[in-house]
Amino acid sequence: MSAPLKYKVSTPPASEPISLSEAKLYLRVDTSADDALITALITAARESVELYTSRALVTQTVTQKLDCFPSFGFRLAVHPVASITSIEYKDSNGTTQTLSTDIYMLDNYDLPNAVVLKANQMFPTTYLEDNAVTVTFVAGEAAASVPKAILQAIYLTLTDFYENRTNYVKRLPTAAEYLLNQYRVFVF
Repeated sequence: MSAPLKYKVSTPPASEPISLSEAKLYLRVDTSADDALITALITAARESVELYTSRALVTQTVTQKLDCFPSFGFRLAVHPVASITSIEYKDSNGTTQTLSTDIYMLDNYDLPNAVVLKANQMFPTTYLEDNAVTVTFVAGEAAASVPKAILQAIYLTLTDFYENRTNYVKRLPTAAEYLLNQYRVFVF
């Protein structure tokens, strides 16, 4: 069994795929009393959908950690990847280096997206410690590009969060999962 991918969103999206006014219209909320709550729930619903699908729905910067370079390349944790900002690593002496783009390329033609070696290249040896490699990349697309089925899943999840505010354990709404299954990327 492979280890889970280690990553975090280092720069969150500048906007959400659903506006507050769109969410209030969908929820049939006419007052501004719950605006802060609904705004927070929009973000929570998007993040839940992203986690379920392994996709970045809106442009964001992601930082992923690896303990070392795999022999031929490695998969990225979130998709679709627009670009790789940098790959830094600790060399065998423990000094931080930036990996030259002459060595690797982004393979974003298939899912999951991956970093692969260019012809006749090898990854350098890294220092023997956890998180010796740091990959920073931009994932996602413009908020207006989110497919309608995914938007509907966000609305369904948002509604569930808004209407069921008690502390209970539940997955995404079944209808949302059904809509999202066609977009889900299995990263293992």
